[in-house]
Amino acid sequence: MEAVEALAPESTSLAANIRSWFGRLIELDFTSPIAFAVLGIFYFGSRIYWLDLGYGTDPDAWRVALTADYLWTDHKYWPSRLPGYPLHEFVTAGAVKWGWVWANLSTVFISLVGVYLFAWLAKKLEVSNRGALVLAYSFAPLLWINSVMTMDYMWALTFMLAAYLALMYRAPTAAGFGLGIAAGFRFTSLFMLLPFWLLLWRSRQRGDIRPLTTTAIVTTLLVYTPVLMEYGVDFLNFYDQQVPLEEFMRRLGKDGLGIIGSLALLIAVVLSAQRLRRFPGDLLRDPHVLTWTAAIVVVFFSYTRLPHEIAYLVPLFPFGLFLMARYMSRGVLAATLAVIVIAGFVDITSPEDTGGIEASTFTSARIGKGMLLSDIETLRNQMDFAHELRELTTTNPTLQRPAVVITGFIYPEFVMLYRDELTAAVLEKDHQAISQLSDKGIARDEGQNIEYVWLLEYDDFQRLKDEGKQIYYTADAARSTYAVYGYRPGYFGALELPLSRDNPSLGEGTAETNR
Repeated sequence: MEAVEALAPESTSLAANIRSWFGRLIELDFTSPIAFAVLGIFYFGSRIYWLDLGYGTDPDAWRVALTADYLWTDHKYWPSRLPGYPLHEFVTAGAVKWGWVWANLSTVFISLVGVYLFAWLAKKLEVSNRGALVLAYSFAPLLWINSVMTMDYMWALTFMLAAYLALMYRAPTAAGFGLGIAAGFRFTSLFMLLPFWLLLWRSRQRGDIRPLTTTAIVTTLLVYTPVLMEYGVDFLNFYDQQVPLEEFMRRLGKDGLGIIGSLALLIAVVLSAQRLRRFPGDLLRDPHVLTWTAAIVVVFFSYTRLPHEIAYLVPLFPFGLFLMARYMSRGVLAATLAVIVIAGFVDITSPEDTGGIEASTFTSARIGKGMLLSDIETLRNQMDFAHELRELTTTNPTLQRPAVVITGFIYPEFVMLYRDELTAAVLEKDHQAISQLSDKGIARDEGQNIEYVWLLEYDDFQRLKDEGKQIYYTADAARSTYAVYGYRPGYFGALELPLSRDNPSLGEGTAETNR
C-alpha cells in the first residue's frame, strides 16, 4: 500500500508534465528562430523520400518540366497549359537541367517559406492554439504532397499569404505586388482580390483598395507578357469538361482530407455547434472572420466550376485552419488536426472503387494506405508504365515501322524520361489547344522510326495513316481519344499495345492520387 502511495505522486507529476508540454506545443510560436529551425529540419526530412520519384503524380507537373526543357533546347516558350503559369515555368527552367530533385526542392523551399508566413500571420492575428495550426499546415497530406512536386499551388499560396500579411501592415502596394506574383504562378490567385477588398472595406482602409487592385493587375499583366505575346486574349482558354456529381463528392471526401480526416472534421463541427453560434455575428464584427470566410467561398466556388483537381482547394487550408482555431476547443481542434495528418498514412479505402459512389464503394471499404503512401505508389506505377511502354515499342520485333504511338495520359512524363533519346516538337500550331507541347506535341525517335503523341484528332489520325505509318495506342489513350475526340482508334486500323496494365496510375487498394 505504501509503495502504491509512493508511486501516485510520481504518476500525477508525469501526467502533469505531459499536459504542460502539450500545452506549450499547442501554443508554440514558430516564428521564433529555434522553433522554426527545428520545424524546418523535420519539414525537409519528411519530404526527402519524394524528391527522387519524379516531378509528380499530376501530368501537369511533367508538362511544366517539358515547357522548361523546351525553353533550353529550342528557346521557345509554350505554356505548359493555358491560361499559362509563366513564373512557375521560368522558375522551373532554372532547375530542370539538373533533374526533378532540384525542381522538387525548389517547391519544398518555397512551401517552407509559406509555413513561416502562415506562422507569422497566426501570431499577428493572435489566433489561439497557433502552434497546432502551424504543425497542421506543415503536415496536412494534401499540402504535403503538393509541397514536394513540381507544381505551382504552393508557390501561389505562399505569395498569397505574403499579400495578406502586407495588408495587415498597411502596405497595399506590396500586397498588390505579392498577389500579382501569386497570379503569375497561378492566375486564379487574382480571385483573392474580393476577400481582400472586404477586409479593407470593413477595416476602414478603403483608400487602400485602389493601390492594391492597380498594383495586382499591372503586375499580373507584366508577368503574363510572354503568354500575351503569343496568344493575345486567347490565353484565357482552359480545359472545360463536366465532372459528375458522384466524382465531385468522392474527390472532396477521399482526396481532400482523407475519409477519416473528413469524418473527424464533421464530428468536430457538430461538437463545436455551441461556439459556432457566434459565427454570424462575427461576420459583422470581425473583418478577418469575414475575410477568411470569403476566401473559402471564393476558392470553393472556383473549384466547383471546374473540379478537375482536388489541389485547386489548396488555398482554402490556411483560412479554414484559422476558422477552426476560432470556433473549436483546444481538445477538439488538436484531435481533429491529428486525425487529418494521420489520414495521410492510414485511411479507409475501397479497392473496388470504380470512380463513382455505388454499393461496392462501401462494401469493399477497409483500412488501407492513406494519401501520402498512395501518392508514392502512384508515382512508382506511372514511372513503371512509362518504362514498360518504351521497352515494348523499341524491342518488340512485331512492331511495324514507321510507327506512331498514342500514349495517352503518360505522354509528358514519357517524353521527359527519355528526353535524351527523343526530339520534342509541335505536331501543329493550335491556339485552341490547352497545351501545344503535350496536347499537340510529338516526340520523335529518329533511330527507331517511331513517333509518340498524347492523343490524335481524327483528321491527324487519318493523315498519318495515309503517310504509311502504323498507329498503335494504349488502353488509356483509347478511352481518352473517345472522350475528347469522339472516335475509337481501334475501329480504324490502329493496334492496341499489350501492356501489363491499362491505367498508368492504378494502385491496388490505395486512395486515388490523380490530383
